[in-house]
Amino acid sequence: MKLSKLVSGAFALTMTAVAFSGTASAQDDIKRMNLRWAHFAPPAWGSAQAEQLFAKEIEKRTNGKVKIQFFWSGALGGPSELMDLVASGAVDFASFPPTYYPAQWPMMGLINSLPMTWQDPKLAMDIQEYQIANNKAIQDELAKNKLKVVLIHGLPPYRLQCTTPIKTMEDLKGKRIRTFGDWPPYVMQKIGAVPVNVPLGEIYEGLQRGSLDCGYNPIENSGFLKLYEVAKNWSDINFGAIAAYSSFANAEKFAAYPESLKKIFKEAYDVAVAWEKENFEVAEKKHLADAEKAGAKVIHFEEQDKLNATFPDMLKTWEETMCSKNLCEQAKSVVADTRKVMEAAK
Repeated sequence: MKLSKLVSGAFALTMTAVAFSGTASAQDDIKRMNLRWAHFAPPAWGSAQAEQLFAKEIEKRTNGKVKIQFFWSGALGGPSELMDLVASGAVDFASFPPTYYPAQWPMMGLINSLPMTWQDPKLAMDIQEYQIANNKAIQDELAKNKLKVVLIHGLPPYRLQCTTPIKTMEDLKGKRIRTFGDWPPYVMQKIGAVPVNVPLGEIYEGLQRGSLDCGYNPIENSGFLKLYEVAKNWSDINFGAIAAYSSFANAEKFAAYPESLKKIFKEAYDVAVAWEKENFEVAEKKHLADAEKAGAKVIHFEEQDKLNATFPDMLKTWEETMCSKNLCEQAKSVVADTRKVMEAAK
């Protein structure tokens, strides 16, 4: 089965689209709304720009009836508060990495953080899209947390931005490296580094003050955070791509929207996801050029094959870990669906 057939329309299964005649009649049941969107990150991120495009498409397609206001960089609440804000209905939407809440998102956290597994962020996004539309364990997790995914995102391979050059596995030993969630720390411990879980907005200060030796980010994140000002050695080490953070709506509020508005959300989703997928390479090139202009150097990591051999099958490792937490049935289904999409992409 081709990947395009496997994931095509998958998100549509989660948002009911109804046929209607005439633009005017479609707008009749849409009330004027000013919706609030709380965000953990700054607006410069490519994924955040996709969200802004998403919001503009909704405003345009509702003839200005539905407007969305963003509150960036934790303006309405810190990373640990955003999930509760949207689940309680205090805000209409929120963007945050599910891996910041590992206890609440053990299944969805797979595609949002597992290193050493994927190279293509577009594939990671396709996997997440398929899981949301088809996997009961993921759907149950969303229902339990009272949330609905309205937009997915991707991130190209994670690399390191360090205060000293990283060329070999030996160079990694003892380095204090920024991590998040459960699985990046696992990888860093396995290679002898010291994981330090730090929110996105605190990486710069950690490198500046010396509490961190390296950032753990894709090139784009490192660029808009201006890590080149405090970490001049950008290693091309490759820890793999992920599906990034997610954008959530309050499930109860979303369910109450008229079907015509849900259709518009689906249309805006398609536009925003397509834009994000097309701009990964563009963003990487821009931010790498900015870093080099500011004096950062790309340091070649000489032992990528050795690093890869340290983690032969992270999906199997993840599944075994979830089984040890009495989540075996759910984990097996998530891994099976993940491998299904990966196989279809070959």
